Amino acid sequence: MLNILLVGAKGAMGRTLAEVVRENDNYKIIAGIDKDCDGGSDFPIYDDFSKVEAKADVIIDFSNRALLDDIISYASSREIPVIFATTGYTDEDLAKINGLSAKIAFMQEGNYSLGINIMLEAARLLAKGLSDFDIEIVESHHNKKKDNPSGTANMIFDAVNSAKDNKLNKVMRAMTHDDERKPTDVGILSVRAGTIVGEHRLIFAGVDEVLEVKHQAGSKKIFAIGALKAASFIAGKNPGRYDFKDVIRGIDD
Repeated sequence: MLNILLVGAKGAMGRTLAEVVRENDNYKIIAGIDKDCDGGSDFPIYDDFSKVEAKADVIIDFSNRALLDDIISYASSREIPVIFATTGYTDEDLAKINGLSAKIAFMQEGNYSLGINIMLEAARLLAKGLSDFDIEIVESHHNKKKDNPSGTANMIFDAVNSAKDNKLNKVMRAMTHDDERKPTDVGILSVRAGTIVGEHRLIFAGVDEVLEVKHQAGSKKIFAIGALKAASFIAGKNPGRYDFKDVIRGIDD
């Protein structure tokens, strides 16, 4: 059984992950971290890492970037692997996370859905093969989502850009009739409406033909399940940065 310290335990994703764990005997949440630590859970929740006494095998973080320094300090001092599943990190935040590679095993992804990560592999392949096609990304989320574009949209752009020798330009799409599209532009259009969990469309448009890859999330459970798969993979690993594609290879094996 894998013992988990869940950061952001009272948030939407924290509650979802706890629900998934209750249905799976392979995992146990030994404690949670959240500013709201008043009851309402079947595991203890604390407002400070110093209050956690139980030993975790892995930390799963579904909180926000404000807790990053505390997570890094706690995980480093106790040599506990971390699954960073928070979005909205700055470049400085990402540099701090990458600095953990000599101390602990960790994974940091903008999306832990198995389908999205397979989509990224397909995006690289398609971007290489469809050399003269225009590329556009459309991402849709619920009306409470704060970051724009989504972390997943950025991941999709990075995937196609890597296949194009990093020569593409990311453009937040708000075109007027006077704007001219450059061949190296990849437009990203963000939609924030209702309770959309998450939808990402990758469009390749050529002369007289269009190819589209679409991923739609039906619930937040897919991200929780992916984070748990990542946690199982990373537990006991040597220090270093691991990617979800390493998890996918493990699933294939």
